[in-house]
Amino acid sequence: MPKRNQANRAPDEGRGGTVTPFLAGIGAEPLPDAIRAHAPPLPPVMVAALVVLLDLVAVGGAGLLADALINSPGARHAGMTGLLAGLAVAFAGAIGAYDHAALHRAGQQRSRALQGLAAAMLVLILAAVALGAQRRIDPAWLGTAALLGGGSLLAARTAVAALLRQDGSRSAQRAVILGAGPQASRLMEAMRREGGSGLRLLGLVDDRSPRTDGEALPNGLRRLGGMAQLGAMIRAGQVEVVVLALPWSAETRIAAVMEQLSAFPLEIRLAPDLLADRLPAGRRPAGPVLLRARPISGLGAAVKVAEDYALAILALAIAAVPMLLIALAIKLDSPGPVFFRQRRTGFNDQPFDVLKFRTMYADATDHEVLRQVRAGDARITPVGAILRRTSLDELPQIFNILKGDMSFVGPRPHAPGTRAAGRRFDEVVANYAARHQVKPGLTGLAQVRGWRGPTITEEQIIRRVESDLEYIERWSPWLDITIILRTLLAVACMRNAL
Repeated sequence: MPKRNQANRAPDEGRGGTVTPFLAGIGAEPLPDAIRAHAPPLPPVMVAALVVLLDLVAVGGAGLLADALINSPGARHAGMTGLLAGLAVAFAGAIGAYDHAALHRAGQQRSRALQGLAAAMLVLILAAVALGAQRRIDPAWLGTAALLGGGSLLAARTAVAALLRQDGSRSAQRAVILGAGPQASRLMEAMRREGGSGLRLLGLVDDRSPRTDGEALPNGLRRLGGMAQLGAMIRAGQVEVVVLALPWSAETRIAAVMEQLSAFPLEIRLAPDLLADRLPAGRRPAGPVLLRARPISGLGAAVKVAEDYALAILALAIAAVPMLLIALAIKLDSPGPVFFRQRRTGFNDQPFDVLKFRTMYADATDHEVLRQVRAGDARITPVGAILRRTSLDELPQIFNILKGDMSFVGPRPHAPGTRAAGRRFDEVVANYAARHQVKPGLTGLAQVRGWRGPTITEEQIIRRVESDLEYIERWSPWLDITIILRTLLAVACMRNAL
């Protein structure tokens, strides 16, 4: 199977290949009745954030209580307590204590939380010794804080595990099984029997049958329909994990399903093959194999959201006056609206309206991108030419970020009908839709590498998508910061702008 950050050229219809866009109309199907009644699940990032807050309170409260118990005057370890709590959460997060699967395993989450606290205390002691400040840490306080902190974490995490174990917990990731053979039946029974995986099994989807009758299965679950119904459930935020119950020998079928689901921010797993039962017990797969992880999830998603809002608010504060002046210049330059709205495809393959400053004459505005802008394009107004050359026409997308439709950094959103060399982007690049697994961005890795502006050749969109998928694979806050700095440099140099 292809790597996520590799753009694969789609088959050329002229060479005998066929292109059948799976996503066309996939969301038009209604939700199955068995799903429509369910309350939406809590986002995993919200659950992780609440547990982080709980850990901070547990460790911080333990440190302050230890200070009071040993009668330290003026709570002299208050600053040290804050540092200890922050380090404990950071180290716990680094070893996966806030991962969704770990939070649904009581022993694992308790162990990782305690490891984070132990690592934080060790670093605190070593730093104090290295800086010659060990006398500032009272051993009695440290020992008491360790005991109280460990006990508080154990109690807090035990309570969290109990809450998450409750039947029907909204914190569980909602999963469907794709496949309708005996392998699917055995997998459903095993998942219901074992539990503890952080998954709430909704039912079965058959990729080879469109039936939507909600047939009840022997184990109490339901047949939810075919791929169209699965698409509707994903778009409605009702499915986060898809487990493929397909024979491992069906490589072509598995690859086709993976491609069909490539636009959605899903975790995809492959169930053990029935042939695995013939292996010795010690060599059998322990459970479904992870084929694709959900991109930018858990605490990373929380960091990304915080980063977007912080940067958008800062950018708006800096750009508010220039944006008002630009709006005035547009009104004086030519009749028509200040803003240009265009339908683009965004996160989870959902359409949204992107905002820009209008740079074309109002009667020449191209909402469908039937003709891409070229150098010297007569449709561009004098003010519009300056805005495009400096990329200032993109500034209104700050509002798209604040609305939640976009991110500050990510793959640039494209209009559905945009073409390169006469072919739609999704006809040129087979896994083009995979870039919709994250929110589109105001700028991105492709743009700072020079792959911006009109796409005249197929090679241009292939390289652009490769960079987009590489960004999804490599994402980190530091990569975002690097891209933002390189964007500012590119704008200053006005590279590849029209």
